[in-house]
Amino acid sequence: MDTGGEIQQTDSIAAIFLKRVRADLKSPALWSRAANSVYEETTWEQLLLEVGSMTAALAKQGVTHGTRVVQLSDNRREWITLDLALQFLGAWHVPISTHASLSQIREILDHCDPALIVVESTLKDGWIAKSAADTVTTICYDHDGSSQALVMSELTTDLSTSVELALADLEQHASRIDPDDVCSLVYTSGTTGPPKGVMLTHRNLAFDAMAVVHAYEEKPADKRLSFLPFSHLYARTCDVYTWIARGSQLALAFSRESILADCQAIQPSLINGVPYFYQKVVEGLKAKDKLATPGALQTVLGGEVRMCASGGAALAGFVIEAFEKQGLPLLEGYGLTEASPVIAVSTEGARCAGSVGKKLTGVEVRISEHGELETRGPHVMKGYYQDEESTRQVMDGDWLRTGDIGLIDEDGFVWITGRQKEMLVLSTGRKVNPAALELAISSDPLVAQAIVCGEGCKCLSALLVPDPDQLRKRIKEAKLWVFSKRQALQHPTVRGWYRDILDCQLANRADYEQVGPYTVLGQGFTPATGEMTAKLSLRRDAILKNYQDTIQQMYKPQEVSPPWWKVWSS
Repeated sequence: MDTGGEIQQTDSIAAIFLKRVRADLKSPALWSRAANSVYEETTWEQLLLEVGSMTAALAKQGVTHGTRVVQLSDNRREWITLDLALQFLGAWHVPISTHASLSQIREILDHCDPALIVVESTLKDGWIAKSAADTVTTICYDHDGSSQALVMSELTTDLSTSVELALADLEQHASRIDPDDVCSLVYTSGTTGPPKGVMLTHRNLAFDAMAVVHAYEEKPADKRLSFLPFSHLYARTCDVYTWIARGSQLALAFSRESILADCQAIQPSLINGVPYFYQKVVEGLKAKDKLATPGALQTVLGGEVRMCASGGAALAGFVIEAFEKQGLPLLEGYGLTEASPVIAVSTEGARCAGSVGKKLTGVEVRISEHGELETRGPHVMKGYYQDEESTRQVMDGDWLRTGDIGLIDEDGFVWITGRQKEMLVLSTGRKVNPAALELAISSDPLVAQAIVCGEGCKCLSALLVPDPDQLRKRIKEAKLWVFSKRQALQHPTVRGWYRDILDCQLANRADYEQVGPYTVLGQGFTPATGEMTAKLSLRRDAILKNYQDTIQQMYKPQEVSPPWWKVWSS
């Protein structure tokens, strides 16, 4: 199945799947953990039969063209088969992250008004069944003994069929798909406001997946380990759909905590991750004094990795440097949900440290007069569901305003320098890009997370989350007498270390980009607190709201140290 010349002609992921099955029927396709925690292989033929059964089962439940179906589940093989079945039926797949708060989930359910909700277990997610309207059917994957719950495995038990009949049935469904119909309703992570329902068409998703495959020299023999949530479009397009398009192998990590163990079991050749993951891998090796050991990164990632890709946020400089020294390509890309999601990627043949790469074939990009990156092409969403005003705000004709500040150099590399909505304006009128400063600050191993504040103030401040392992090690080396976490964070020497980090990491920045007061926090930002998205991006608005008292306290004059008097009073 050639991918090079098919970018513009492919109409749907469903059609791509059928082409893949016909080409590689008996080949290994998917690896997932069984009940005994041993990885088991699934062929394309088996996957076809599972998708066929799932499609028939959903049709019997009344799922048809335009039906909205919510899925609230961690990654599992059924997540994939449900997604494909819904596409064949022309339904709208509405995936929700399992890390979303109850209020966010309820808000999404109220907004999209689903006819069917699929959850892992009604014991785990029973409140959904209780709070959903009587007209909404709830199906669970795992049997929990509830007599009222529909169980997916029971619905598909009597629907087995032959390969020929499954192909014929799914081909009939695929022939009725309109490429410009909505395929999925994906709610944004809400880093800059309430989640919005992004309407993505069959053509959007198929084009973007094929364009990504076209950009990389992925091989059918490649095995990709997937651990990012499928509810987020990064993993869905760049792991699942590209896997189907190329016909490689996909392995599902058992959990976020087991990723490195899964690497040893699967020995992947490709990995998609977010900066947080790669940073933790590098810091883990550094803590064990193994970062300078040749092949250390390769070994910890399973021994067979030939390429790692990163998206969702900018990579810290020390992470890029570590991978470069180890000779392992770490390629940055860029996109957003409204663009299906990929806009630009770095490849082994075209990369530049700090850049997010070059635009995909068939994608257009430009920089507006205000410095904002805009994009146009078959990857751009249909709009926000039931929100014409928000749609108008992000669209300039056919061009999608990304909200990111950037530039395109003479070689075609795209550079992202900040978020338009996240720019801080000091009381002096100076505009500051906090993301760039946060990236610099968190490049120091002692800092796990950083948020720069200062909207409307005379100088910047910062909330710093220590890396507990690195801080513990430094305290031990310095032989400091501390007996509690609170005592450690308040120790003058420890505070001095973080003062030095701020001064050192921002030494090449303008005077108004220096951080004055700062607070070292005793806990980190997490999805559970609503301060991070499912893909581990910081939700600035939520953090600033949760820590508003702490931030206000930092700006009391007596709290500002003498070296910052000139900045404070200027």
